[in-house]
Amino acid sequence: MSDVEPGVEAEPEPEHSAYETPRSTSGTVAESIPDRLVFDTEPLVAHATSEEGKSVVDSYLDAVRDGDTVGFINQVNLTETRYVIGRVSGRETADQYLNWLFDIGIRPVGSNDIWIEASDFILDHNPALGDSFALATADHIDASLLIGGDDDFDSITEISLIRFRDGSG
Repeated sequence: MSDVEPGVEAEPEPEHSAYETPRSTSGTVAESIPDRLVFDTEPLVAHATSEEGKSVVDSYLDAVRDGDTVGFINQVNLTETRYVIGRVSGRETADQYLNWLFDIGIRPVGSNDIWIEASDFILDHNPALGDSFALATADHIDASLLIGGDDDFDSITEISLIRFRDGSG
């Protein structure tokens, strides 16, 4: 069933690769985009697998690609992103997605300088291991953290958190 009224021609879908974020028609990025942004695993998996909230994640990835923010991801979260997408769509697809993230400017961050801070987040708030590394990365580089809507982050007040959707996927 079409959402287009009878007699009204539908606009064609823009052509782009499966992982390309379509450019904004206005050419501007929302004012809520921070200068530095760390991506947790959940937003990227939602984006790659077209889950609820994909369009919101698109806007943040657009901002990275367009140079309006600097995007980061911890290597632990890269690991999670690769294996989750790999289980759903295959290793090759997961690798293509990660390469695309690097191509648009997402910067991987190692764990050598933050593993103690990550363990402190676990001791203080009890997030999952991957979440603790995302939190520690955001804290270490003074960035906001893009997260999902589950309650794992509810007790976190020391980091600027941005939820891309309500509830978990």
